[in-house]
Amino acid sequence: MKDLRLVFIPAGLGILAGLFFGGYCAILRPFGSAYVMLLQAAVYPYVIASLMHGLGSLRPEQSFKLFCKGWWVYLFAWVLTFGALLLVSLGIPAADSPVANADAQGVDVTKVLELVIPRDIITAIAQNYVPAVIVFCTFYGIALQHIKDKGPMLSILDALRHMSLKFWKWIVKLVPYAVFALVADTAGSTAFGHLAHLGFFLVLLFGVSFILAFWMLPEVVAALSPLSFRGVLRDLREGVVIALATTISATALPAITEATRKVAQQVGVSKEEADEVIGTNLSITYVIGQLGNFFVLLFILFAIYYFQRPEDLGNLILLPFMTLLSAVGSPTATVDSVAFLSSWLGLPDDAPALFVELLVIVRYGMLMASVTGFGFLSILVTLSYFGKLKVQPAKLVRAILLPSLAILALALGTRWVQNEWIGRERTAYMDFTLLPAITQDVRVTVHDSPRSGRPAHPLNENSPHPVLKRIQSTGELWVGYNDGIIPFCYRNQAGELVGFDVEAAYSLANSLNVDLVLVPFNWESLEGDLTAGRFDIAMAGIYVTSERLRQLEVSSPYYNSPVALFGLREKIGAFTSRDTIDRMSPLRLGVFDDPVLRPLVTRLFPSADIVIVPSYAQLPDFGQIEAAVWTLEQATALASAQPKVQAIAPDDLGSNLLFAYLMPPGGQEWRQYVNYWIDIRTRSGEATEATNYWLEGQARRDKQPRWSILRNVLGWVD
Repeated sequence: MKDLRLVFIPAGLGILAGLFFGGYCAILRPFGSAYVMLLQAAVYPYVIASLMHGLGSLRPEQSFKLFCKGWWVYLFAWVLTFGALLLVSLGIPAADSPVANADAQGVDVTKVLELVIPRDIITAIAQNYVPAVIVFCTFYGIALQHIKDKGPMLSILDALRHMSLKFWKWIVKLVPYAVFALVADTAGSTAFGHLAHLGFFLVLLFGVSFILAFWMLPEVVAALSPLSFRGVLRDLREGVVIALATTISATALPAITEATRKVAQQVGVSKEEADEVIGTNLSITYVIGQLGNFFVLLFILFAIYYFQRPEDLGNLILLPFMTLLSAVGSPTATVDSVAFLSSWLGLPDDAPALFVELLVIVRYGMLMASVTGFGFLSILVTLSYFGKLKVQPAKLVRAILLPSLAILALALGTRWVQNEWIGRERTAYMDFTLLPAITQDVRVTVHDSPRSGRPAHPLNENSPHPVLKRIQSTGELWVGYNDGIIPFCYRNQAGELVGFDVEAAYSLANSLNVDLVLVPFNWESLEGDLTAGRFDIAMAGIYVTSERLRQLEVSSPYYNSPVALFGLREKIGAFTSRDTIDRMSPLRLGVFDDPVLRPLVTRLFPSADIVIVPSYAQLPDFGQIEAAVWTLEQATALASAQPKVQAIAPDDLGSNLLFAYLMPPGGQEWRQYVNYWIDIRTRSGEATEATNYWLEGQARRDKQPRWSILRNVLGWVD
């Protein structure tokens, strides 16, 4: 219990520090990150050495008998674990992604094989293809069994394995400090609004780990052996306590060994006979029997919901198999497993970072499942090897059915609480607004009619009043806008003109220290208005074309997006590829009256009936068309604001469209200034923040630091 306090006390102090100091706890982040990186450093050496040593140390005939007697026990343990995880995952609401998965119709078998079969082991390690590394070690471990003089090789592998364990034992001395740093940073930076969403995941994980570790697995052992349920718990208790105290599952192996020896003696197996089987089996069990590692599956399913990513049915079917292969090894291997699975499923880079933050807490639930799993596999494989199993069918059914019902009740109860009391943070584009920090230093005038713009003032290279000089002399920047281009330029729920490019217009005016005048334009007259000098720059999600490059001054592209379609959720999933779309008959596609999109749609879909839509500011009539064409970011933003609509981006619709700002012809100095401003905005991170908010739909917090006792209660800092 003293060792447990070395973990829980720092965790409690970390929570208090996070609440007291708030964001200032970020100074502890490098230490916590360094601790996690050190733990990861020995993952691959340990996995490779342990698996090859465990398999290679067996005699071929012994290996064959152990396999024949024990394979079903491992399979049974995996089925129970993944079954429990999939059952409790019913408590995670379905992801309501605004984007449908264009690859949902099938699985790329070749890509899966590349992840599993190691063509080049060095490349597999470098690219974090954990399943391929495991397959490689398994084959070489079996091959090592047939080598006559394998002693030196086994000694090297054993030394490497013990070196990794020794390394971990050194690092574990830093546990109290690392726990404090990680928890303090998380508690100090996590917004309170996200705690409820993380909380229901923790309830599911710890709930299923308790049921699995202290109910289902011990009950199944009792149903397949002469042991009692209480006896199994008593025998495994010491190993669980030691593992929780040290946070290293390997420290439980001696206790598991003694518990298995005790069981073997009870059924009449001598210590000498049992020791070889127990030792060999546990060396394999530690690598492929860490049942707690497979809780990665639950986190990945939660991450799909948390980050609102589209669900691919084929990949979801493969997910348990890929988790099984990628999560073997020590508990620290789960970090690499999450990184691999996140990359494979297309989850954002924030997913592995979120797992690392939660690992400080969830590792205890995972450890309980792993240590109990060691006992489950060690006892049942040993009894099976010596033919001492005692199957009790009725008791076995109860041992599986009753805990499963408890897990289902946990899942449904948590799902109900989530739906009724917590809900989901939906990307509310119609509620997005410009922060006061962006607008407060700029005086703005917003015109609602194109006729209210500046009188025509044609410009050319020889004009005595070039654009930049005119802006500086008048103290006004005239910007053309079109308010039907979500998320670049549109009206929010309050009727305010907002969007990525509207924010950029304020930023550009601020950089020039001038007033901002916003004037609407129609797409048909855009080039003419710019040539006539009715405004100085057009900023409204405008595409780059060769014609515009010839006629106008065009800034450097500041964004690009693939062509996409959007439509009703129940129908849009059929638009997975260009070939599939071409085979649809009849096919009616909508496109808003834009001089770039109209010819693009005609070229991409020559057999389709094109229906011109005045604007996407109002949803098209999907009774008249099957889908409408836009870019992915724009269609995603529209779908996020309209629950019945979903976007999809087939991967064979050509190159991405480029977004840029248009300026009157002959204003080279003005174009150079705008390009310089775009570069500065990008380098400063201002453009990234705007992209995350307006284009990615990520909630943007005010510049004010998160609430803390130091700032908001005591008022000791500003």
